[in-house]
Amino acid sequence: MLNLKNHKRSFISLVALFSATELLLGILVQLTSGTLNTVVSFLVVVFACVFAFVAFSRERDYLYTQIALFATVMADLFLVVITPTYRVAGMVFFSIAQIFYFLRIYNEEKSHTIRRVHLIVRGSVIAIALLATIIILKEKTDFLSLISLFYYANLLTSLVFAFLEGKRMLVLAIGLACFAMCDAVIGLSTMAELYIAVEEGSLLYSIIHPGFNLAWIFYVPSQALISISTIKFKGKA
Repeated sequence: MLNLKNHKRSFISLVALFSATELLLGILVQLTSGTLNTVVSFLVVVFACVFAFVAFSRERDYLYTQIALFATVMADLFLVVITPTYRVAGMVFFSIAQIFYFLRIYNEEKSHTIRRVHLIVRGSVIAIALLATIIILKEKTDFLSLISLFYYANLLTSLVFAFLEGKRMLVLAIGLACFAMCDAVIGLSTMAELYIAVEEGSLLYSIIHPGFNLAWIFYVPSQALISISTIKFKGKA
C-alpha cells in the first residue's frame, strides 16, 4: 500500500482524483433516476469508505473513522438500495457511525477537562433531544423517532466539538456540518411524512420539495471530506 506520509505528490493526486470522482457522482445523483440513481448514490458512500483505506493506520482515530464510514455504507444499504427501505435499521447504523465519530473526537482531545465537559454536554444534549421528542410527538413517539433524535443529537455535538479543535480537525468538522445539513433536510421530510402535516406552498414544503435532491447536495461532500480527514500528511514532497 502506498505510504502517503512520504509521497506528497501521490497524496495530492489521489485526493484530487477521489474528489473529482465524488463530484461527478454528485452531479449524476441529480441527473439520474430509478435504478441508475440508486447505484450512483450508493457508490458515493462506498467510494468514500474505500478511499479511506489509502490512509490505513492502526491509530484509534483512523480506525474509529473507518468503522463509521463502513456503518454509513450499511445505513445507506438499508435506506437507499434495499426496497422497501428499512428506516429503523438505517438509523441504527447511522447512530453507530456517530458513536464512532464521537470516539474519534474524544480520543484526539488531550485535555481531561474538555473531555469531561464533552461527556456532560453530549449526555445532556441527547437527554434533551429524547425528552423533547416524547413531549412533542406524545403518542406518536416510536423507536424510529427516538433513534433518529439520538443520532442527530450526537451528530450536532460532534460537529461543535470538532470545530472547537480548530485546524487540527477542520476537514472533519466541515464534513460533519454538511452531514448535519443533509440530515436536517431528510429529517424534515420524514417528519412531514410520518408525524406532522405540511401545507403545500409553505416554507417547509419548499425545503422538502425544492425540485432537486437537496439532501445529496450536502451528503456527497460530507462523505468525501470525512474520508479525506483520515489522511494525516507528514512528509516530503
